[in-house]
Formats: sequence, structure tokens, C-alpha cells
Amino acid sequence: MANAVAYQATLQGYDVRYVEADTEFAKFGLASAPEQAQLLRVYVEPDLLILDDLFLARRIADVSAEVLQAIVHQGYKLRRSIIVTSNRIVQDWGKYLGDATMASTILDRLMHRAHMLEFEGKSYWLKEAMARIAVAAETTA
Repeated sequence: MANAVAYQATLQGYDVRYVEADTEFAKFGLASAPEQAQLLRVYVEPDLLILDDLFLARRIADVSAEVLQAIVHQGYKLRRSIIVTSNRIVQDWGKYLGDATMASTILDRLMHRAHMLEFEGKSYWLKEAMARIAVAAETTA
């Protein structure tokens, strides 16, 4: 869904940046201060930022939590659009960030002008894998 929105935004001339959230935030933590400032600009400047699979590894490092808060805060002030995809429920974000107040601040800004989509059911990837297994089983039978 996020990829489809990004694709349409790109077709309409918007600047879009897609990042795998946990991986990108880990890079941020390893960067020098000047590199961190540059990365923060890269995250905030686009019209649309997609943070995919946030909290995939559950708990994120303190520096990652701080950069997430900075991205959301700056994006909110500049009225930039952010799409966050996650398999984690928002009620648990405080655990994953290690700070309930920070989670509340981030969610407050994300949800103020937001549309929240919640999907239930089996994983698309799991469904696709099961279909491949079924086809393979039919072929070998």
C-alpha cells in the first residue's frame, strides 16, 4: 500500500524517499555528527517519507528513537507527509522506544493530521509463500 502511494506521488511530481526504518536508523547511529545532520536533512526534505517496517527488530537504540522523534517533529512543522508501516501496535511503541513520553510525542504529531489504516489477516508474504509451496507440491506429486 505504501509503495503504491509513493508511486502515485512520484508520478505527480512529489519528492519521495523510502527507507527501511530500522536499518536506516542503525546507519544513523554509526554516522559522525556532520553525517547525521546530512541524513536528517535527507529524511526531512522530501514531500513524502516512507518509514517501512518500523520496529521490525522491536526495540531500537536510543539514538534511533531520537532521530525518529526529530524526523517526525521536523516533518510535522514543515507539513511533510510521512507514511509509517509497522507490524507493531501503537500502544506498544513506548516499549520499543524505551520511553513512553517520547512515543506519545511522536504519535501525537503523526496522528494529528493522519489517516490510519490497519490491516488484519494473514501476511501477504506468507500467503504468497504458501501458494508457491502448494504449486511445488503439485508438481512433484
